[in-house]
Amino acid sequence: MRKLITLITAIACTLSVSAQKTISFEGADETVRLWDNTTAQYSNYQTQDEQWRNDTKRSMLYTSSCELYIFKADPAKNRGVAICIYPGGGYQRINFNILMAKWYASQGITAVLVKYRLPNGHKEATLEDAMGAIRYLRTRTDLGINPAKVGVTGSSAGGHLAAWVSNVMPDGEKPAFAIPLYGAMLRTEFYTGKKANDALLGEKYCFQDAVDLSVQNMVTPQTPPTLLLLCDDDNVVLPYSSVVYYETLIRHGVKASMHIYPSGGHSIKKNNNECCAAILDWLDWLGLTK
Repeated sequence: MRKLITLITAIACTLSVSAQKTISFEGADETVRLWDNTTAQYSNYQTQDEQWRNDTKRSMLYTSSCELYIFKADPAKNRGVAICIYPGGGYQRINFNILMAKWYASQGITAVLVKYRLPNGHKEATLEDAMGAIRYLRTRTDLGINPAKVGVTGSSAGGHLAAWVSNVMPDGEKPAFAIPLYGAMLRTEFYTGKKANDALLGEKYCFQDAVDLSVQNMVTPQTPPTLLLLCDDDNVVLPYSSVVYYETLIRHGVKASMHIYPSGGHSIKKNNNECCAAILDWLDWLGLTK
């Protein structure tokens, strides 16, 4: 009887996941739910319901499930490349960048906006989602994706997450490339602020916890090629945070490039054209889009 109940439960879970593979997010071609706190290996123990932060429906709070919003590559330009986009928001909210996903798709690169579970003091859940998105994309060869050409990007906290996952995934599974945008690489409180660290590490974290999650301390020669984009007048995440990471990458022999624009603050919007060109040129230099 117990085996029968287990089987029925497993079938129900499978049907639930399949039922949610529908177009449901602003222009996305597919929506895929990977798991939630009841089915994932780790939980963020979030008890509040997921909700939009405001009426624009661009920023979400209290996430307790991982969903992927897939923007398919323009078929006429499909390069076999795919990219996971980890939104920023200080690990306290998910700030979706729909335009970024659409731009990548227009360039022949399959883009996936990742709604990851905010850590809520339980960073393992967030990392599980970031890794899960990469692993899932590699299975979607039906979209013309080359499993060896799946990379990651993200802005601010999402930039940290992109760098974090690119370093700690097992060798052989690491993403093909990483493009952190004005990422919060240094996790000590001076550079990130207390609220962001409380969200990521829990309110009782110690200094060493923050040091351990500073991505320059994770770099190895196996860290994938990395492109860093940021602005010199960013007062939210100081440019030094990315500079330290870049220097560490170079010291370990990792292919790395960094563009620091004179102005633009905590964003690349002002330098959008230059950044887009830099990304395409860099991917071409790596031989990924040829």
